[in-house]
Amino acid sequence: MGINILEFINNVSVKTYLAGEEVFKEKDPSNGMMYFVFTGALEIRKSYDGEERVIRNLEPGAFFGEIALINNVPRAATARVITEKAKIGILDQEMFYRIGQTNPKFFSLLLNTTIHRLVSVEDEIAKLSSGQPIHPIRNKD
Repeated sequence: MGINILEFINNVSVKTYLAGEEVFKEKDPSNGMMYFVFTGALEIRKSYDGEERVIRNLEPGAFFGEIALINNVPRAATARVITEKAKIGILDQEMFYRIGQTNPKFFSLLLNTTIHRLVSVEDEIAKLSSGQPIHPIRNKD
């Protein structure tokens, strides 16, 4: 992808989580925070038909929970640490807007990544229902 989103963030709160700990759970109320993986790894899990499934693994440089910065809706999935420990950066709305004002590339990278995630989810839904992807742009990757 070229630019790593971690290049844009400084002075964020950092918390260390241990194996099996959850940063947040699916359906938790939004707390207006997004997160960055500095060290370790996490899995993003979502319930489908009463069964929890891993939908994405996150490694250093990844971010998650960004929807909470712009929309006050419950968390869509669970974020759980899968390594011995993980160091997670925490970004609140105030710092989010401050970074965006000083470096618009931050918003561009965030938006691009979020759109790709949404397209990927739509394609998975389409494959389950018809076997055909919705967005041919996603299939060029």
